[in-house]
Amino acid sequence: MNVGVTTFGGDGGRSGIGRYITQLLRALASIENDAQWQVAVHADEAPVFMPDAPAWKQSTVSGQWRSPVANVAWHQWALPSWCRAGKQDVLFLPAGNRRLPWRCPCPSVGVVHDFSALHVAAKYDPARMFYIKTVLPALIRRLTHVITVSDSSRQDLLEYAKVPDERITVTPLGADHGFFNPGDRERAGAAVLEQTGVTAPYLLYVSRLEHPGKNHVRLIRAFDAAKSRHGLPHRLVLAGSDWSGADQVHAAADAARHRDSIVFLGFVPGGLLPDLYRAADAVVFPSLFEGFGLPVLEAMCCATPVACSNVSSMPEVAGDAAVLFNPLEEEDIARAIGRITTEPVLREELVTRGLARAATYTWENTARLTWKVLSDAAHKT
Repeated sequence: MNVGVTTFGGDGGRSGIGRYITQLLRALASIENDAQWQVAVHADEAPVFMPDAPAWKQSTVSGQWRSPVANVAWHQWALPSWCRAGKQDVLFLPAGNRRLPWRCPCPSVGVVHDFSALHVAAKYDPARMFYIKTVLPALIRRLTHVITVSDSSRQDLLEYAKVPDERITVTPLGADHGFFNPGDRERAGAAVLEQTGVTAPYLLYVSRLEHPGKNHVRLIRAFDAAKSRHGLPHRLVLAGSDWSGADQVHAAADAARHRDSIVFLGFVPGGLLPDLYRAADAVVFPSLFEGFGLPVLEAMCCATPVACSNVSSMPEVAGDAAVLFNPLEEEDIARAIGRITTEPVLREELVTRGLARAATYTWENTARLTWKVLSDAAHKT
């Protein structure tokens, strides 16, 4: 069986979707299957996305198609020809909420991670909102089958994209437990100090700096209040690249009473992430909407207590292993910060529950579910 894969829309591996593509393709390469895989990828992104396996071959796409508009055009005009030339039995589009073709000469499976733009006001500019609200649902319905990553996103596919339930499969994300694990907390703190200059204790939020969707501004104000109220010695560490609206996040930090305790790390290389989680006193994840919320799972794998939003997929992922809060209420976020930093019994309970819950999420499971969908789609007549 010949499977075509596109890696576009994955931000070169520097976003949640990018990490999903990287981990999933590696897991697909490691499970037993009878496929030959052809991956459309930019040359400079191949080291990030390409599995090191004989059955996986790269098909380099020119950099002239790199910009989002040009890349959307490539999916409409060049991708069908690429599928025919490669005699693909099925096309896999792992960033389906960003890049989808209108037509395809073979069965197609797309991963729609979320419809966050429909839940977060002013998330994108009007042109992109038109695409998401009007064009994207029509493209999704043309897929042979749709994969999504949580039941929350499945409900949006049913409601907004009008995809029949029998054409949707939920494949929860996984964690690399050999990479994200409790480890040695003191050694982790030393590594974080050496590479970033950040000293413990600190609270951590791993997310690109995107306003308003990732909700950094409310988190900063809540941290300010909790630090004053409880006399917390903690820093607030924000790990992620500047994105749309980042200037408002930086402005909120500049206006904070405890601005000297707010640290912006920018993009953090993947190799440092486990130590960054391990050395944190807690991960606080206040996003307004997530298709899955991978940092919640990764933090639990590293035995770090979690406080997160009580909306969209996040309660689904966290279960009883996190302190949940209303992300629209700064006081509720501040209360959660106070609890997770000052109640040692609660912290121990969250760590124990988190490790048990995280153990049920693996990339191998995700890959096996994905492979079944691809195989079934390829054999549809």
